[in-house]
Amino acid sequence: MAQAIFELNVWHPALQYKAVPIDPAEFARKLRSCRGQRQLTPAELVAGTGISIDRFERFEAGELLPTGDEVLILADFFQCDYRFFVSNEKLAAFQQTETLYRKFGDEFTKNDRLSIQEFFFLCECEAFLLTELSRKVEPFTFTPTGSFYKGHGEEAAKALRRHFSYRSNEVPSDVYADFRRLGFHVFRRRLENSSISGLTIQHPMAGTCILVNYSEDIYRQRFTAAHEGGHGILDGGEDVIRYIC
Repeated sequence: MAQAIFELNVWHPALQYKAVPIDPAEFARKLRSCRGQRQLTPAELVAGTGISIDRFERFEAGELLPTGDEVLILADFFQCDYRFFVSNEKLAAFQQTETLYRKFGDEFTKNDRLSIQEFFFLCECEAFLLTELSRKVEPFTFTPTGSFYKGHGEEAAKALRRHFSYRSNEVPSDVYADFRRLGFHVFRRRLENSSISGLTIQHPMAGTCILVNYSEDIYRQRFTAAHEGGHGILDGGEDVIRYIC
């Protein structure tokens, strides 16, 4: 028998009280997936949220709806927009994260997974603030031609230098700022796995997001930012995780 759709009253400072439809089965699936992505035990969820183990078990079984406060607590704990749990909108990099961990899950520690989630949330918050503040970006597009893939990078770099009006001998001093001018979200977070220098993800809401592992020296970080920025330009149409070792 089809699962009924219920309404949940959620309070948010900007929205006040709002009736939000919520499907217990879908909520349960998202909660199980979030816990699995972070490799958290039920006991760790209880310690981090203060919600009882009995309620968590019933949430994950689709037998119980959370209260509005519990939805906000879970959103804060998992660092995502609360609407992710109660709607079908693509407000979080949920599918992309699942793809990442399916491909490279053994390479990320539990702390790395927390850093990645924090990174996604920062990108979402920055995208929201930039929109609200009507900050202008300088969008740049490059369409590669031919099958000489190494040449694509060189041609894209030439086009990008023209886009920024660089002189022929000018060396940009801040690659982070340059990619942010394009509307990319660039953040540095520490990853325990030193073989992973950076990540690029096409976030469904925020767009191109770049994570640089700051456990490496500043020169390597600069190279990583430029490398991942290249993925953002050349692979921007792909909803695929990229990473470098």
